[in-house]
Amino acid sequence: MGGRLYNRTTMPPTPSAPAADTKTKQASPLRAGPELEAHLASGRLRPVYVVTSGEVERKSNEDRPGADPQALLDTARRIEAAALQGGDPTLDLVKIDYIDGDFQGTGVHALITHEARSMSLFGGRRVVSIVHADDLDFDGKAKGKGAKSKAKVPAGEMDPLEWLLQSLDPQAPAPYVLIFVAEHFDRRKRAYKALVDAGVLVEVPPMTEATLQEYLETTGAPYGITVEKRAAGVIWNRLGGADAARLRQTADRLLLDAGSKGCVTVKSVEETVPLDRDAAVWAITDAIVEEDVTRALTVLDLLLEHVAPSHRDGEVFRILGFLNSHYTKLLRVASGIARGKSDQGIAADLGMEAWKVGRLTRQVRAMKPGRLERAVAAIDAADMMVKSSGMGDRKASTTRWMEQLLLSLARGANLRIERERGVFDTL
Repeated sequence: MGGRLYNRTTMPPTPSAPAADTKTKQASPLRAGPELEAHLASGRLRPVYVVTSGEVERKSNEDRPGADPQALLDTARRIEAAALQGGDPTLDLVKIDYIDGDFQGTGVHALITHEARSMSLFGGRRVVSIVHADDLDFDGKAKGKGAKSKAKVPAGEMDPLEWLLQSLDPQAPAPYVLIFVAEHFDRRKRAYKALVDAGVLVEVPPMTEATLQEYLETTGAPYGITVEKRAAGVIWNRLGGADAARLRQTADRLLLDAGSKGCVTVKSVEETVPLDRDAAVWAITDAIVEEDVTRALTVLDLLLEHVAPSHRDGEVFRILGFLNSHYTKLLRVASGIARGKSDQGIAADLGMEAWKVGRLTRQVRAMKPGRLERAVAAIDAADMMVKSSGMGDRKASTTRWMEQLLLSLARGANLRIERERGVFDTL
């Protein structure tokens, strides 16, 4: 449903707020697949379901793709089908896109509340699915691109959706089912905790290189399409491995290009998937934080492999400039964290997008003590060495210097690069 169809919605009267339960009573999440199917088969549906990406076990807080967007939607459809048994989908099912431009913040929350209460006289249980709910919040502010409504909750009143959630009895039969779908929910927010307290968290496994390879093989098999074993890894590296939707769309395009009885090869990936330089350099810094030397050097090689020898030193200088700028920002983010500032406060101070500050914050928190200071010193030393006149054959050695810098950053060691002895060194 588009936002232009929602103009009939009005804010419901806000009853006195129920007493807030300050103790979180979140149960263990259900995993999409057999666990969720067993829950749905029991017939004991809950009034709220939160469908989102599962958390990834990793050594650091580096960003990884969320779940495949199609897998999230398929999981929501399974819950819809179970909730609509005995009802009429044309009457009882409502779909709302949270990022529709006409309703943001409290406006879309009022719409969700209104639709949940709009029961059909001849249908069954009301089911309301809300997609792209990543920005769901109870601060009363409009969020997302194209937000037109900046309405705030009046003083002394409660957000209509928050009131609805707190008035639910999770153990009573659900007269309606609300399904919130988001690739990433901020699990620190009050809105997320209120949703999970009122219902069930359903986690869909995040996309990985292995699952992307499996998707390519299983999707291509009915059409006789073969897939080389390293194809998914090359796609992952060229796109930086940070956007599940983009990874999935690229895989679909490669399968379509291969055609019936065709083949998706490493060569075809390299020829048709453009290198995302910004994503690649972010991947390098993530690998450094995780102390993954192999990953950092692999992405560096990927950045340099298609650069002509006469331009390779220029590309190295650009990468070095990015690292210098990146670690300067990390220092400023670390200073903000030390002063107790939130990500939003740091973003305002730096004049940066909140998502970038979030990634920088995660990198800072994942670093071992002293690593950031040593990294800045190593980058300064590399910059001085690269621009020095005593470096010998620059075109033949800039790549080696950059490799040594990445090794130093990943290992938290001081930079040690031997330079050629000049006449003044000899004297």
